[in-house]
Amino acid sequence: MAVHRPLSSWIARLVPGAPGAPASLGLINDGDERADARELSRFRTTAWARTSVTVGRNGAPVPALALRAPDGSLVVELDDFGRPLPVTEDGVGLVAGLEESWTAVPADPRTVARLRAETLELRYLLLHRLDRETVAPAALFHCLPWSRVEAAAHSVAALLDPAGTPPPSANGDVGAPEARELRHWFTPAATALAGPLSVLEAGLRGDRGGLWFGREAAALLTGLLTADPARLPASARSALAVLAERLGADPALRHGARLAGTRLTGPAPGPPTVFVDLSLTVRLDSEFVLLASSGELEDEDERVVNLRERPLTAEVVVTRDGMVDVELAIEDDGRAPARSVAQDGPLCYPVRVSPVRGTAGAGAPSRYWMVLDRAGLGWKGFLTVPVPDGQFDIGLDAPPLALPFLDRVPLAELRASLHANERIGTTRWHEMIDGLHRHHPAHAALAAYDAELPE
Repeated sequence: MAVHRPLSSWIARLVPGAPGAPASLGLINDGDERADARELSRFRTTAWARTSVTVGRNGAPVPALALRAPDGSLVVELDDFGRPLPVTEDGVGLVAGLEESWTAVPADPRTVARLRAETLELRYLLLHRLDRETVAPAALFHCLPWSRVEAAAHSVAALLDPAGTPPPSANGDVGAPEARELRHWFTPAATALAGPLSVLEAGLRGDRGGLWFGREAAALLTGLLTADPARLPASARSALAVLAERLGADPALRHGARLAGTRLTGPAPGPPTVFVDLSLTVRLDSEFVLLASSGELEDEDERVVNLRERPLTAEVVVTRDGMVDVELAIEDDGRAPARSVAQDGPLCYPVRVSPVRGTAGAGAPSRYWMVLDRAGLGWKGFLTVPVPDGQFDIGLDAPPLALPFLDRVPLAELRASLHANERIGTTRWHEMIDGLHRHHPAHAALAAYDAELPE
């Protein structure tokens, strides 16, 4: 691949005008808008040079990021709307220098500051390509406008506090409306962050009705549990940690919220302290089943591991007949949170079974959804699944979802989950599923489940 090639998936040729007339732009990707300019063959076989060219954007001339071929022909990089991508004179040299050190780009404060001086579109496209093709240094992502995320997080936290006072307008401290949008700009740094945060802010502020809160709250916590905290500046991590704590007012979300907040804030400053692992994950293996089946463990029927991280408790049991039983309980302290995920329908808790890499015959991870029933003020659930070969992890750290929000779950996963919840009968399944919207995959899963039952 050429050292200098597009940051954007869209480019256009610069077409010289008639004598005395300005140049114009050709078709996007020469008419193939679905193609990715970063992968076009012309950037594999020709050495291009990074440059800029003045072209029209929104009726005014602007210097735009461009590439020059050895024959002098030019292609101009375009943004998501098909407009030329503006760049400063310093930005051309900055992009060129970063491309020339692509596998070890600098992330010193001066480089980050130079990136902040460029348009958000250019920063996004550069970071997106870096993240896709390299192991980009975390500090480089600090050039994104994190004040928008911080403002949205503070707003949602205030809206979730019954005694709090939300800001007078969404993200009101960061300028004009277009400068308050989160959109997709932060996805190079962290997926499942800006999207659910935006929906939570708009939905809570507008007192949106219907089922939506639980999906967005779980998506945000999942995003925070998977994001690299180092890619977020300290002020953004702090704001999001406060929001995670506020979401944790709901006992069903508290464990995931506590994990997310701990990841964001990291160890406290000062002398080293004892590390406390909050994760509800246990590593097991199938050796017990093999020994039991061979008769070597005549007096032992099961292996039991107890996990506890308030308000969750779990008992994980490997039985001699080759099954893993998981029983989960969530305590409720009786305090009413501003919003509860249980208001959106029956709660389903994700249980992840992950064979350990390197184990002979290790397959792909599996996820099962445990239905939680009300038990006093809290919830309880139980499921049983086959023991994988070799070592495997049982993970209980992801936040639960209401059954209506499992509409994006693969059909095979839902079918396996129906069988795994062996204490729930056909009548109860129909009570929960028959009222879901007609395109929900749970209907097909239940039809298959019914057909597989013995007559």
